[in-house]
Formats: sequence, structure tokens, C-alpha cells
Amino acid sequence: MASPESYPEKILQDLEANENGFFQIENRKGHAYLRVTKAGEKGQKVEFKDVLSRIKLFGVENYSEDTIKKVILHSDGKEFEIGTWSKGTPEDSYAEVIVSDDHMTASLNLYPPKHGGNLLSEYELREKIASVGISVGILDTIVQKTIRSPDFLVPVVIAKGYPPVPGIDGEIKIFFRSDNKPQLEEDDRGRINYKNIGIIQSVKPDDLIAEKIPAKPGQYGKTVTGTLIPFPEEKSAEWILGPNVDLKGDRLYSKIAGRPVLDRSGEIRVDQVIQLEAVDYSTGNIDFPGTIIVEDKIGDGFSLTTNGSIIIKSSVGKAFLRAKGDIVLSGGFMGRGEGYIESEGNIYAKFIEQGKLSAGGSIFVEEAVMHSEISAKDLIQVLGGRGEIIGGTTIAANSIECAKLGAVVETKTKVAVGTPPELLEELDRMKIEISDKESTLKKVQITQTKLQEQTTKRDLKPDEKEMLAKLKEANEKYSFLVDSLKKQFDTALGSYEPNKSAFVYVEREIFPGVEVNFGSGKIYRSGLNSLIGKTTVLIGVDGNIQTERNLPPSAR
Repeated sequence: MASPESYPEKILQDLEANENGFFQIENRKGHAYLRVTKAGEKGQKVEFKDVLSRIKLFGVENYSEDTIKKVILHSDGKEFEIGTWSKGTPEDSYAEVIVSDDHMTASLNLYPPKHGGNLLSEYELREKIASVGISVGILDTIVQKTIRSPDFLVPVVIAKGYPPVPGIDGEIKIFFRSDNKPQLEEDDRGRINYKNIGIIQSVKPDDLIAEKIPAKPGQYGKTVTGTLIPFPEEKSAEWILGPNVDLKGDRLYSKIAGRPVLDRSGEIRVDQVIQLEAVDYSTGNIDFPGTIIVEDKIGDGFSLTTNGSIIIKSSVGKAFLRAKGDIVLSGGFMGRGEGYIESEGNIYAKFIEQGKLSAGGSIFVEEAVMHSEISAKDLIQVLGGRGEIIGGTTIAANSIECAKLGAVVETKTKVAVGTPPELLEELDRMKIEISDKESTLKKVQITQTKLQEQTTKRDLKPDEKEMLAKLKEANEKYSFLVDSLKKQFDTALGSYEPNKSAFVYVEREIFPGVEVNFGSGKIYRSGLNSLIGKTTVLIGVDGNIQTERNLPPSAR
């Protein structure tokens, strides 16, 4: 087993060996520049076909394939001019800063450069912020991100006053698990015993089961102009005691051997140990060649893989479903940002919330798609019930249909339509690369934090100091790569030539905060007021985006 001191070194070695090659294409004043970095010993090299595909996607002109191949061959991280990127006279970007009436926030609206114009520099942006009197609560990370990964024409808060910090209420700290959820643990061979799920807990006489934590006072807040804001007063916690417990000062102990319970009213007691008639346990992950039908729910973290179809007769949580056939969810999918559903056919669901879905065919949802990332190589239809698409990113090759697009609270909702299949594959590949780099960055940051914590306890050895410096470099490197990849993803999403017959059809209402991307710089943004009634957003015969009222797709 490796010693703790050698773990950071192993992390860095693994990163270097497994790192994939990376390339980036940038437009500077009408000229296209290519930068390629070398892959590690076990990493995947940058392929000429991938670079060429993105160059064509971005519309780079007058490029030399020989030059591109030489840049890839050297892979030294240096920038080389490979072609032109001219669409008109360059115009530089500029910013507008607005202070809220209560002086608690300042918002920035960044206007994009045109035709290869210069992006506003961080120094220029900070000068603009200072010029309107903002000096307190400036969000440096947002300012920097705005420069690295600009989101144009979308107001973003770049300074916040300090709200008052409420006093911390007193609490009753519980020393046993009170949620009654399964607790799965591995044995010394790395296996999990699903029969031993740990729902029923027990304590012995005189075991500590709870403690009262005293309340703490709050702190005054401050506006961006320096005005103090008072804080609400804190509350103390009170005991609600049941049978078989013994209170000694601020600590509560068990009187008997039994099962500790915290009920809905807040009462703490120790029950006599009860006997259950049955204990259900999971089958574990499923990999089956035919159709899978599941009568009840799927536990979080479990996966189903099949060459056939999957039919789930209830809702699905943080699970992983992959099928070559269709996937049918009689209930919904609540992925909580971690679950994933992939089908080479169609996907049917009642609702989708914080989920990630990819379909080789189409996606059909009855009620709502909320804060999710979904893509289909044919169409996406959210109709039949509420029919809402709220937040997240929805991408389809041919069409997107729903009853409502966006939300009353102006939730940022992105839609891309007319995307060719090859672009969807490229976007999926870029998503995987972004996810991989984010995972690596997280590992580096965790390791760096652990090593930095040692500096508060003792002086680091020379090799540990060197390792910490390397980890800091890795942190900066991967933070930059993640930001660059996300910028590349947004560029790709806006650079394709759309399917001319693609459309977005909304039966009832398009809310403010909605963005419909048809590629090639063709973007529709909803206005300040909702668009009520049947509306089709499409590309007209003149090549420009237009909206047609009271026109269902079948009538086009």
C-alpha cells in the first residue's frame, strides 16, 4: 500500500501518463489560430480528422492541410496561424454596468465583438466597473470568467453587497442515522452485502445519542455603498424527550439497549428492538441481452444495460440506463444531475428533472423537462400534459415541440435545433471530454487541499513543497482546459449549418429568458414579454429567423 506522502506524486504521474491531447481554434482579428498539446504515454493523440472537422464546422477559410498536420505533429502547445476567419469589419466588444435600486447588486451586460473584433480585456472591464462607483463585493471569479468564457447579452451579477448573516439557531445534534435509508458497505474483498443494509440501528445503555448545540449571534450586512444592515436574532433549540432516554446537562443518553428514533415531531426516544417480517434487497446491476421490464423503482446508482428495450413501471432516480432499443418510463426521471439515460432508439417518459438523456431516435415527454440536458437525432416532443421545457439545454436534429418554453421567473432555457447528426456526435464527444477534465480537476484540487492542510500542522518537507507547487500548476492547467473546452462547446453549438426545415413549435407560451439556436450565428432570443399562443420559430426563405403565429407544424 502506498504511503500518504506518495499519493500526490502518483496522482501527478497518472495525470501526465493518461492525459489526452488537446487542441483549440481561436479567431483573432479575422485570423484563425490553432494550438495543439501533446498527449501522455497512455493518452489519446489529437487526430487530423477531428481538427479538420472542427475547422470546417467553424467556417475557417484558406487553411492549409499541410500546416495543420505539421502543428499536430509537433504538438508543442504553440499557436500557429492556419487560415482566415473573415465575415466583415471587426467591432470590439463593450460592457454596460447597472447598479440595483437597493445598492445590493451590480449587473453586467456584455455586448459581443463582431467579425473578429477584440474582446474586452479584464483591465478594461474593471475600469468600467470602477467608473460607476462599484468598489465593494466585486465577484472576481465572475469577472474573470466573463472574460474567459463570455455569455453575451445575458445580464450577469458581478458585484454583491454583503447580506446580514443570521444568527445560527441552536440545534439538537443527533448521533445516530435518523433517515432510515439503506447503508451499503463493502467487505474486505470489496464486495457489498445487500442483505445487510443497516436500516435498523441499535444502541447500548448509556450511549450518547444527542447533544444540544447553543445558538450563535449573527453579523451585520453591508450594501455595495457601505450601509450596515441588521441581522435577525437567533433561536435556541428545545428538547422533546420520549421514553427510555436520560438527559444529563446538554447531552442525551440511552437508558436501555434498543433502537434510537427521531420522529417527525422532533421527539427523541429509544424503542425496544422490533422484528421485521421481511427484508428486500437489490439484484445489483443488470446486463441482459433482451427487453428488461421493471415493476418497481430502481435504486440510486444502479445501472441497466441491454441490447433490447427497457420498460420501467415507476419513476427512476439517479440511475444509469443504456439500451439499443427503446426506453419507456411510465413515471419520470429525476437524475439530480448524475443519472444518465442513453438509447439508440426512442425514449418515452412522463417527466424529466435534472437528467441527462441521449437518443438515437426521438424523445417523447408528457409533462415536463426541467433543468436537464437532452439530445435526439430526430425530434423532441414535450406534449400531452403540462408540456413544459424549463431551463437546461435541449438539442434536436429536426424539431422540438412543447406547450410551454421557459418559465415565468425567466429561467435561462437553451434550445438548439437543426443540428446535423455528426455535430451531435461531436458535441457528445466534447461533453465527455469536459466531464473527464472536470473529474481530473476535482481530484487535483482535493489532493492539493489535503496537502495544504498539513501546512497548518507542521512544516512541509522539501519534496512535499515541490509536490504542492506541481499540484498548483496542475490546478491552473486543468481549470484553463475546462474553461477552454466549454468555450469551444458553445462555439460549436453556434457554428453549424442548420437543417432548413428545422423548427421549434410552442403551443401556448414562450417566456422571457429563452434562447433558440439555429447555428451559423442565427439565434432567437425571447423578448421582455411572453409570446402567447401557438408559435413556430423557424428559418424563413430569406435565411433569417422568423416567428409565425397560430401555425402548427403540420401546416408548414
